[in-house]
Amino acid sequence: MNIHKNKLPIVINGQFTARRMTGQERFAYEIITELDKICKKGEFELIVPQDAKDIPKLANIPIIKYGKAKGSLWEQTFFAWYTILHKRISLNLCSIMPLLKPGIICIHDLSYKVNPQYFTTPYAKISQWWHKLQYYFAWKFSPIIFTVSEYSKQQMIEIYHVNPNKIVVIGNGWEHFNRIKEDETLKKRKPELFTKPYFFSLGSLAPNKNIQWILKVAQRHWQYNFFIAGKADLKAYGEDYKECDYPNVKFLGYISDGEIKYLMRHCKAFIFPSFFEGFGIPPLEALSVGAKVILAKSSCLPEIFGNSGYYINPNNTNVDLDEILSNQVESVDKVLNEYKFDRFAGMIHEHLKPFLFASNKQHRRATF
Repeated sequence: MNIHKNKLPIVINGQFTARRMTGQERFAYEIITELDKICKKGEFELIVPQDAKDIPKLANIPIIKYGKAKGSLWEQTFFAWYTILHKRISLNLCSIMPLLKPGIICIHDLSYKVNPQYFTTPYAKISQWWHKLQYYFAWKFSPIIFTVSEYSKQQMIEIYHVNPNKIVVIGNGWEHFNRIKEDETLKKRKPELFTKPYFFSLGSLAPNKNIQWILKVAQRHWQYNFFIAGKADLKAYGEDYKECDYPNVKFLGYISDGEIKYLMRHCKAFIFPSFFEGFGIPPLEALSVGAKVILAKSSCLPEIFGNSGYYINPNNTNVDLDEILSNQVESVDKVLNEYKFDRFAGMIHEHLKPFLFASNKQHRRATF
């Protein structure tokens, strides 16, 4: 039998299109955009909820709005039902898949397993339980597990004894930053930000981001400003936090991509002191515009950024930033050439070919 005549499209979980654009959502958006450039019509479908707002423009992958539920409920009901009804295998790029019909998944990291200290609120504990359940179903049912670093792959093997042959390491990219127009009006609109040289950081106030490192280092470097973009709920640091203790630290809140790009290009260095990361897109973006990056020597960051970054111990704030930046680092070209979304989309497409050209019977066997 010619199985090419019986091929079934892989359906892509589009729940990310209804969420705020952070790391995993960016990954999914860009991978699908690049997949669309290399795939043939009929190989994929992107299924999205009715409230989807960040839908990529696609030429070869049809976009299907299906179901009115929101969030994880949509994934576990409407998206799951679509895969069952149409006998499809799913591609889930943001660590969550429908448990009624598990498919191919990308698990970005095992933070919910290896960092229980970060999940202390009731909501966080529920999220931790939910992700660990997803891990279990992935190990048991997913024919392919993608992840974004060798570090995460090794944790899967060592902690859960997952068969290494079913884990495929890909990564993130930075090409999307080329599409962002730098906001050169920022300096004119907010001249107070540029009264002296500054260091820049971008991220949430989650414990793994280690923003405390920046606060303490800022107290040793009064000659510089320190800008932190992202969520700006300063109460996250407790009752003893006083802005007057950090006059050279400014929490900018959520700012535009154009403003982020401008601040990255003109900073003394981009600081990324995280204790734990699945990958780390922001420092890659910073490198792409010529910024120096100061990175924690932790989790996957040395693997990804090699000798192109300036490394710090995330537990040691007794540092001299000028001394750190006086060291020599290697060219960033190797990192920027290796970590590109188009390259990883090609790898994903290659690994999905056996499922793209599977008959109904073979498809069910591959899924379960």
